[in-house]
Amino acid sequence: MSVLSNLMDYIKKEKKREEVPHGLCPNCWGRLEYGGEFYKAVLKENIDLNNVEQHKGWIQALATKYAYGLELKKKGTEWECELCNTKYEHE
Repeated sequence: MSVLSNLMDYIKKEKKREEVPHGLCPNCWGRLEYGGEFYKAVLKENIDLNNVEQHKGWIQALATKYAYGLELKKKGTEWECELCNTKYEHE
C-alpha cells in the first residue's frame, strides 16, 4: 500500500490516535510528533469518515510534507527506517 492509502485508512478506522499508520516508522512518527501534527491538521480541515475521499488531494499534500520520509523499507527479513536506521521484524 502507498503512504496515501495508509493515511486514508488511518483516518477511516477511527482508532486511538496513538497508533501509527501501517508502513511508517513508529519511532519517527512519535519522536518527531508527526502523529500529533497529522491529527491536528485533520481536525482543522474537518476531515472525517464521511468526507475523506473528497479530501484526497489535501491528504496527499500532507503525506508528502510529513510522512514520505518515514516509510519503512523491506531489507531482508526486517523492515528498516532510512531516517533513523531503526530495524523492525516482519509482522
